[in-house]
Amino acid sequence: MKKSKIATTIAEAMVVMTVIVIGLTWIYRIYSESSRLSNSVEIKIQAIQIAREWIEAITNIRDTNWILYSSDKNNCWKTLNYNSWCIWNASPNNIANNWNYKVYRNSANRWQLESDWWLIWDDFSTTNYKDFYKIFLDQNSLYTHTYTWDTRTLTNTKWVFTRQIKTSYVDPGDWNTNNWLQVRSIVRWVDSWWTNINEIVLETILTNHK
Repeated sequence: MKKSKIATTIAEAMVVMTVIVIGLTWIYRIYSESSRLSNSVEIKIQAIQIAREWIEAITNIRDTNWILYSSDKNNCWKTLNYNSWCIWNASPNNIANNWNYKVYRNSANRWQLESDWWLIWDDFSTTNYKDFYKIFLDQNSLYTHTYTWDTRTLTNTKWVFTRQIKTSYVDPGDWNTNNWLQVRSIVRWVDSWWTNINEIVLETILTNHK
């Protein structure tokens, strides 16, 4: 009789322990998934902020051109890197059609574009692409493509952000494609297991009309 009770007690204890283990496993799994989702959302919000800054930067380039070359806004609003030859010049050195750029601040603290003409493939998986478009944080916690002694890579062991600008002139229906510049700000990164390439794209249309 005693042996029977002992066996029953042991069996009940094992059942209870099994239930506890299953419960703890599910709690850990839920916590792990919740933490992963929270981390994913945080990264996506950061990517949107990075992409939005580039839209603001290239809009600032257009606005600065207006200020610098107010005598000929029509030719100069889209001139590349503040080229004064745009004044009364119908074919200045403009931001190119169907081209890729990164944006950085020059020595005058103005936003400036640099093309990736030397890159053969527009491919995030290549080392050249990631090196050219990699994002850093400067000492003021601002995003930048320019690496200096006081910047730090915006990355850890899980992901690397890149940011790229694509420009193209579009026809809005007035048959003057040189008046409408489509700008796409593209931010890419990989997930925690380096398996999926994620992408955020923000888009705007710039014109030479205020």
